[in-house]
Amino acid sequence: MNAFLLHLWVQFRMDARERGTLLTFYAVPLIFFVVMGAVFSSINPTAKETLAASMSIFAVTMGAVLGAPIPLVKMRESGVLRAYRVSGVPSRAVLLIQEVSAFFHLLLVSAVIFAAAPLLFGAGLPRDYTGYFIILLIYIFASIALGLLIGVTARSQSMATMLSQAVFLPSLLLSGIMFPASMLPKPLLWLGRIFPATHAMQSFSVLAYHLKANYSGALALGITACSGMLAMGIAVWRFEAAGREELG
Repeated sequence: MNAFLLHLWVQFRMDARERGTLLTFYAVPLIFFVVMGAVFSSINPTAKETLAASMSIFAVTMGAVLGAPIPLVKMRESGVLRAYRVSGVPSRAVLLIQEVSAFFHLLLVSAVIFAAAPLLFGAGLPRDYTGYFIILLIYIFASIALGLLIGVTARSQSMATMLSQAVFLPSLLLSGIMFPASMLPKPLLWLGRIFPATHAMQSFSVLAYHLKANYSGALALGITACSGMLAMGIAVWRFEAAGREELG
């Protein structure tokens, strides 16, 4: 247990010093929040109601989907993962450390957005704080699981970047965080429901802010949680299978 916590602390500090991590987990999401928060609050005052939630979804999606896969690919390409496996470090422990480290980074940036949105833009506060943070925690887990799945699937950094963009951009445009999802054509509306960000936005709207949405907030939250568990299960299975093949 002490070895795990030490490794987690070292990983967290390494992430904090990595330029790519600082960009994808902190700098770009916070800059986007400041710029788009000002735009949304001036052009569409109703967007201020759920501004903290929508910008947190953006930050979490960017950090998890764009930021989490690359370190795994780098570790595989540099031989670090093979060294772990030869040394007897369980594959699940490696993935768990990546998950927990990214989780703390994304929880921190989400807390900054939650605190700053009402102060900077007069954003609405959730009616149910407990529901808000439960949804946030589940969405962070689901997003990181999806990012780790991309990381264990991609065979190179360029492929990881391509797969990440294929998830990130539709999540940004089709989930309802930029504009109401009801404005989308029906085919795109249904396509957007493939991505956890869409269901997270529905959950925030219904369960945290008590607003009307296209379908049940509880159903949306359940889908988000199940998608995260499914992605994590597949990621662990593929990671362990790759390890067995590598060691022969």
